[in-house]
Parts: sequence; structure tokens; C-alpha cells
Amino acid sequence: MSSMRPSQYAIQQRTDGGPFLRFDNGEARGLSEQELEAIESGEYNENDFRGSAHVYYSDIPLPNNGPGWHLILMVTPDYLTIYPINARSGNAEYGKPKYDNIKSIVITRPVYQEYTYPSNQDELDALLGLLPVGLTKDWRYGLGFHYEYRYIIQALNDLEGVDTLILHGGPGNSDAKIKYGEFYLGVERLEQLKRSLDRLTQRHQRETAADKKLVCYTSLLHKADPALYPPRQRKLPPDLLANLVALGSMAPRLSPKDQKQAAKLAQQSVPSLAKSAPETLYQLKCEIELITLGELIEVYRRMMDSKVTEPRWQKFLSEHPFVLDMAFGYPVKKIADQPYVGGKGFSGRGGQYSDFLMAARATGNLALIEIKHPQHELLGKSYRQTFVPSYELSGAVGQIVSQRSVVQREIFSLSHELNERVHAHAIAAIIIIGQTPADEKRQQAFEQYRSGLKDVLVVTFDELLVRLESIHQALTPKAPPKPVPIPDEDLPF
Repeated sequence: MSSMRPSQYAIQQRTDGGPFLRFDNGEARGLSEQELEAIESGEYNENDFRGSAHVYYSDIPLPNNGPGWHLILMVTPDYLTIYPINARSGNAEYGKPKYDNIKSIVITRPVYQEYTYPSNQDELDALLGLLPVGLTKDWRYGLGFHYEYRYIIQALNDLEGVDTLILHGGPGNSDAKIKYGEFYLGVERLEQLKRSLDRLTQRHQRETAADKKLVCYTSLLHKADPALYPPRQRKLPPDLLANLVALGSMAPRLSPKDQKQAAKLAQQSVPSLAKSAPETLYQLKCEIELITLGELIEVYRRMMDSKVTEPRWQKFLSEHPFVLDMAFGYPVKKIADQPYVGGKGFSGRGGQYSDFLMAARATGNLALIEIKHPQHELLGKSYRQTFVPSYELSGAVGQIVSQRSVVQREIFSLSHELNERVHAHAIAAIIIIGQTPADEKRQQAFEQYRSGLKDVLVVTFDELLVRLESIHQALTPKAPPKPVPIPDEDLPF
């Protein structure tokens, strides 16, 4: 047997006969002979010539003609208007509207039946029995929505300037619409909302009961004898995540912990996804790579703007060797960070170190990369209608040429300690330094200088950024073209 609500129990215990009702039926005005004949013939009803009826409520005994009554219902043949109030006199808000913004709920009449005027409690109960599902049909507890469906009215309370809810049985184009200070809601949609909320409540109750059983099992039986009562796994209902995501019209915002758990869950599901949904898995991989590349580009931009140190650039490029790949026209792999490239004498001095040692994936041919600062000037002072290379640029070129010479000479002893198969067929030398000059004459001088270098490639930081952005743009899905509207004269009808 289901338990009784406290409000029902309290009303059962009352000895004063309350709560109380007062009926104020609209009096029929004086009718002409023609109107009386129309009523007698059945063409019109007496209610057609009567004003609206009002039903008042009081939680305490009051004289019928005394103050203190609260309007809860207005009746006409075509609609009911409910005024939800706080119905308990012990409440500090007694008699005031139950909801913040929505002050009245209007229910249009059924298609083939007019509303009748109630004159006593039984007739009122019969009239309220016609209310749509989800609405309270017992006036004793205050009319309005059942507590279980309060979320409907809470959502409507967020609408600024809307104080009336109109429930109707009209077509879908008049459903869930705002017009002036009224919100129009179809009865069919209301029933769908009720069913959705009922399913959520039932699911929550089932899951809560299962969780309580699992907590007790783990804390008592498993704790007492783990061998006899092994740990149990929490069973998740089918389509749990799909249903949760489908509740909203946008992707849910996850906390950092939930994000990590979602990523872990996706990682654990890779083998099954590869069999059940390979296209989804491939799409996920592409989106992850695209987002990762986009984040990488943003970090690269911020580092260029904030003028970080060379060691920070070396660390960044070591963690993301994909950026270094942009300096090559063929697939490469990183062999070592800041490798020793030889040059020590018998005294142990004179050793040289490069920033990165790379190698072609296909042939193993070595390449040296020297990293300088993006804020280094590429050109110095003007000299006879042109510009000479800056001290930093010319020094970097001399440095990497010297390193390449040492590696070429000592390749056999240096490669002995490497696990990778490498060769010194024609060691590539790459310098990443500065940013492309903005002035056209300086651009010309820079291009002429680096094009004249023999087997040394100079790449600027902004050129690497442009290459990264080009790849990101190429991988980003293109929006479908908008259809061209067909002129009216070309339409078939």
C-alpha cells in the first residue's frame, strides 16, 4: 500500500470541515423573448448569455460575503483559467501565487464539449477531472502542476514578460510559441513531456535502488569475506550515455574529471569500436588530430608573440617534432635532441652540439637542425643598394656548416652509439631563425642570401606557422555550398 502524502494526512485530520469553497456564478442578464425562444428550441444554451463563473478558496472558515477569499478558478463555456496559489494557511506565502512569473493557466475547451458552470463541490470535482495530464485535479492542495512536473513551470518562469500559460489542443504550428505575454503549449506536447519526466524518474529510482544494494554488498559481504563474495561491477543501463547526451540540444559541458574519464572510456572501447563502428572510430581519430593541430598552432602563435627563450623553443619542438617535419620536403624522423656531433681534441675540449638530429625515414640520411630565436634580425645594415646578413644569421650558418663537416668526418664513431640506421650520404643543414622581413627590399635581400647558400636551408618561424595553418585548413571539413534558389518562373507548379 502506497504511503500517504503529509498534505493528504493533514487534511484527513481536520475537524473544521476545511478547506472551503465559494461559488460565484455569473448571473444571466435579462433575456429578450427571441433569446428565450432560442434557448427553449435548443439553438442556444443559457450559459451563452451568462458571465464567467468564479470559484474562490479559503483554508480557514470565512463568511461567504466576507474578505479573505482567494480566486482559484474562472469558468466560461470556452475555457478554464486556473490561478495557482499557496493553499496552506500556515505558509507565510498563503494565498499568494504559487509560481514566480506564471500567474494563470488557461485551458481551452475540448472540441465537442463546452465547460459547465460548477455550483457545488461535486460539480467542481467533475469539471477539474477534465484537466490535462500533469495538472492537479484536487483543489484542496492548490491547483497547478503536480510536484513531479514542477520542472515544466520552472522552465516557463525563465521567460521574461510571460505570465500566462495557455494549454490547447490545436495544431503543431501553434505549439511551444510565445505571443505577447502568453506561452502556447499543445496538450500533446505536454503529454510527451510528462512521459519523458516519468521515464527519468523511474530510471533514477531503479538506478538508486541498484546503487544502494551495491554499496551494502561491498561494505558488508565483500568486506567480510572477499573470496566468497568477490567485487561486483556496477551495471550501466543500455544507451545511458546516448540518452544523457540526447536530453539537451547542445553537447554537454564536462568537468575536467569527466573529460579524462570520457577519454579513458573511449580508449578502452577502441577494440570494440573498430569492429562495430569503424567509420565512427576513424572520424574520431580525424577530429582529435585536427583539434590537436589547432591547439598546437595556437600555442605556437602565443610563443611567437610572448618572445620566449631559445631553450623554451627547443623544448617545444622536441615535444612536437611534427613542426620540424615542416622544414623538409620528405618524411623524416627525430634521432636525438641536442646531439653531440664530435670535434673534441685530446684535451677533451672543442666538442660541438646541434639542436636536433633528424634522418630521412626511407634512406636514413642525416640532417642537422639549428634553432635560433624568432626575434633575431635576419639582416644588418644596408650595403650598396642591398642588405648584409645579420650577425646572428651569418653566425648560425657558419656554426651549422662546421657541425656538418665534423659529422661527415666522424660519422662512423658517432653512429656507433645510435640504435637507428643512419648515413651521411649528403647531410642536410637547416636553420630555423627570425621572421620574414616586412619590407620588400629586405625580403629581396634575404631571399638572395639564403638562395645563394650551398646546401644550407634557412626557414623562418612564421614560414613554419604558415605551413601548419595550411595543413589545418586542408584537413578542416568544408561547409556544404548553399543551394541556389530556383526562380519562381522555373518552378514546376
